[in-house]
Amino acid sequence: MIFGRRDRAVQPDEADLTASEDGTEPETADGADEASTVSHDPRADGPFDASEVDLTGDAVSRLALGPLTITPFEGMGLQFQGDTQTQTIYSALAMHENSGLQLELFAAPTSGGLADELREDAVEEAEQQGGTAEVQDGPFGLELKRVLPMEGPEGEQLFHVSRVWLVDGPRWVLRGTVMGQAALVAGEEEPADVFAEFFRNVIVHRDDAPRVPGELITLVLPDLPGAEG
Repeated sequence: MIFGRRDRAVQPDEADLTASEDGTEPETADGADEASTVSHDPRADGPFDASEVDLTGDAVSRLALGPLTITPFEGMGLQFQGDTQTQTIYSALAMHENSGLQLELFAAPTSGGLADELREDAVEEAEQQGGTAEVQDGPFGLELKRVLPMEGPEGEQLFHVSRVWLVDGPRWVLRGTVMGQAALVAGEEEPADVFAEFFRNVIVHRDDAPRVPGELITLVLPDLPGAEG
């Protein structure tokens, strides 16, 4: 963490799940294990809500993307996905060497729980596409490892592997999708370590506008010459 943090109440964690390496269905942990996770907060070290941090006197260079503020790291590339006709930006993609991390922000109800729903939707979507999605422990609580079939340039069968981080914040959910070489390792092993640290230092500025739970909150291009759109 590279900035100060204001005190906030610890939120209950999600029920602990375990998944085997052979692709069997994940199982819910027993009552004792579930109780032991109640005090754990996947966001203890970030990502943060703007109300939880104090940036005064901080000389770190950051980029403002509207509802998201990010901290670039050395060698990082940045691209944006959206609608070129309307200039609407849906997500930001941080890249480094042969890996990437896509950031997307969603509106969530005050009661929370949207991360669980999005995770279930991602599992169902993967299965509908003939792939697999395994729930496993990650740097931010539960994560998904998805393997989706795809066709290669010469018609050969290939697979796209990704890891999905989903964290509940105050009326928002931040989704990070890890791709490339970083999706092939576990936890924060290299080269996923730089993306885990990057994800931790994201700051979310959720506005007060009424939004439907699950609505994608659009981003804004940074005021920086040379930014890719």
